[in-house]
Formats: sequence, C-alpha cells, structure tokens
Amino acid sequence: MFRGELCREVPMSRFLPIIPALLIVGAPARADRIAPAFSPAERALRAPVVVVGKVTAIEKDTIDARAYPGAANKLAYKIAVVKIETGLAGTDGVTHVKIGFTTGRRYETALTEGQEALFFLTKHHEGPFYIVPYMAPPMDAKAANFKQQVEEAKTVLALVADPAKALKAEKAEDRFAAAVAVVFQLRMPRMEAPRGTEAVALTADESRPILKALAEGAWKVDRFDQTLNGYRSFVLLGLTEADGWKPPAPEAGKDVVELTRAAYIKWLDGPGKDYRIKKLVPKK
Repeated sequence: MFRGELCREVPMSRFLPIIPALLIVGAPARADRIAPAFSPAERALRAPVVVVGKVTAIEKDTIDARAYPGAANKLAYKIAVVKIETGLAGTDGVTHVKIGFTTGRRYETALTEGQEALFFLTKHHEGPFYIVPYMAPPMDAKAANFKQQVEEAKTVLALVADPAKALKAEKAEDRFAAAVAVVFQLRMPRMEAPRGTEAVALTADESRPILKALAEGAWKVDRFDQTLNGYRSFVLLGLTEADGWKPPAPEAGKDVVELTRAAYIKWLDGPGKDYRIKKLVPKK
C-alpha cells in the first residue's frame, strides 16, 4: 500500500491508526483551505438534488443571504437559471432550478451562461435558491469522460433508490455494490446539513441485510484512489468496543484489510448479529 523506502523500513502496523483518515474525506474542512473533491458517485450520494443541465441565464439582480447559519454578514449571491435536461435525483418533474453563487472566494464555483454540466446541489439554508456545496463542483459537459461521470452517478443513485431491492440482487457482487453505496449514504454527512447532523439508529432488521452484503465482496484499498470501496464503508460504520468490535492484530505477511474483513465476518455472526446502523440526519 505504501511505496518506497518507507514501506521497507516501517512495519505496516504503524499505519493502522491512520488508514481510516486516508479513506474518509468527508470530515468538515475549513472553507479557506483546498481539499480534494469527491468522486461523481460520492457527490451524487451526498447531494439531495442531482441534475444534468444548462445555464440559460444569469439574473441581473443579486440576492443577499448568509453563507451559513449564524454568519455575521450577508453576501450578494448571483443567480444562475439552469434548464434541467436530465433529473437524476430530487427534481420531481421540475424543469428549471436557480443556483446561487458568490464571486471573490477561491473555493466558490462561479457559473456562466451557456455552461452545461452535471450539477450536485443543495438548498441554501435561508435563500430561495440552491447552491453548489464545497468539494462538490459540477462536472463540465466538455470533459472527455463526462458521459462516464454521468453514468457513474446514475448507477449509484439507482442502487440507493430502492435499497431493499438492490440488497436482494441475485449476484453477490451486486448486493455488495449496493451495501457499499447504502452505507456511504447513511453514514456520510449530507450536503443539506448546515447545522450539523445527529445519529438515528435503523432497526436490526433494516441493518442486517446491509451489513451482511458488505461482507460479500473484496475490500480493495488504494490510497491514490478515493472512490467508494468496501473497506471505506466499513470504516464509516464507526464500530467500537461497545459494539463488540475488536480490530484484528497485525500478522506478518498478511494484508491488514483482508484481516479486518475476516474479523468483520466473525463479528457479524457474534456481537454484531443485532447491530443497528446509525444513520446521520440533518439537525433541524
């Protein structure tokens, strides 16, 4: 997993505490720092509204609103009118959506008339418009892999649209893919949570199919690829000793991720048989 002299000189066990931090990019970040953007699938799973559309106009008048709850000052938001070509999530038959944006802030996504893209949006907490969340910029239609990005978003959204059905798929690999996506959506803070989140437990019957399917695929980890994967979703569960979870001891010559997967399977048949996944929901 780690390359060069460092890998030969330092035991893998030294890196165990930092693996979850490498795999989860969803913790709150300072707005004045540059952070890696989420993959198309991750953005789609965290955004309440996902559309393919075109900016048809930038309205003349701006709207004053606070960037976040409790902000001392208001900002002037320019308003882009976007015609929806394909609604992937949260549109409910709407044909147009208004997106607010400010200028002058280096982490802000500025929109231009004529721009076509895959947009990931959330409602502004007080203004009558949507916004592009931090670390979830739109995928420009001019990108060479744009069609692939749209398909990636469509695929993962289909998995979580009817999770009960997806988790009963005939093939284990399909059930595994559904579990990875469902856990990510349940456990990553949603974009529409400006006031933070709180945990609400699912029932054991709701949790069991998800947890079981998560063990049905390979947990592959590549620190240079921050896409969805089984181990990352496992880490997002946040299991502790209180849940009966005990991390496996490192073993020479054995992959730590595979050891963790094996320990997880045993946990499922023991202390974890009645475990309830805790869903993160926006605070009111």
